[in-house]
Amino acid sequence: MKKVNGQEIIALFEKWSPKRFAMEGDPVGLHIGQLNRPVDKVLVTLDVNEKVVDEAIQQGVNLIIAHHPLIFRPLKNILTDTPQGRLIEKCIKNDISVYAAHTNLDIAPGGVNDMLASKLGLIDTEVVEQTYNEYGLGRIGKPAEKMTLKQFAEHVKSVFGVPTLRFVGNPEKVIRKVAVLGGDGNKYIGAAKRSGADVLVTGDLYYHIAHDAEAMGLAVIDPGHNIEKVMIEGVVEYMMNACKEAGFNVEFLKSEISTEPFNFI
Repeated sequence: MKKVNGQEIIALFEKWSPKRFAMEGDPVGLHIGQLNRPVDKVLVTLDVNEKVVDEAIQQGVNLIIAHHPLIFRPLKNILTDTPQGRLIEKCIKNDISVYAAHTNLDIAPGGVNDMLASKLGLIDTEVVEQTYNEYGLGRIGKPAEKMTLKQFAEHVKSVFGVPTLRFVGNPEKVIRKVAVLGGDGNKYIGAAKRSGADVLVTGDLYYHIAHDAEAMGLAVIDPGHNIEKVMIEGVVEYMMNACKEAGFNVEFLKSEISTEPFNFI
């Protein structure tokens, strides 16, 4: 098995989820460090916070692959007595590079939205909204069995292991087509409705968007943004198989840190 550097690992990753798939302005790619150093261990996480960085240090990780960008807006300074500055300092001092794959991983075939659709048991899936590349955002498909909105909401709650969720619509509405879009799907209720969805499963639903969805006859289920953590297992599985085929000697670890910021009562 061949020892590899970060550049070789990311080149393999980007065959699946190239940066050109990302939505305009999305800050995907390398955020901290460099890719021309040897890499033995890669940690895959939804978010990068200080607990995740501490986990990476304890595990002897050289590279973190995250879904949500650590640096979403340009920094004016790096002050190491602030939470973000302290996190960046820890990464640099411990030679840990951080790479983000966001909307490109959402859009990629087999990426986050396909992972979510698979978890929900959807069949005959298609893209919800075409983007400027050959693929698109969100997935729409049929549930494995006919359910009411209330029953399907319970199904969503169960498969994603969330303690609670919100939904909009008549609980007795029959669900025949389901759209799913990881993260913040507020901009896409119209696209979901046009695609023929009875319900959209997405996160971070705004109050007034909920009213709009209700008015257009679209049910919405909001199990939270954190369900995108399905990407951890998906990325680890994909990359372990890809590295094995390429003869790369590198270990992929699933982050065990919960980055859900909310508590529920």
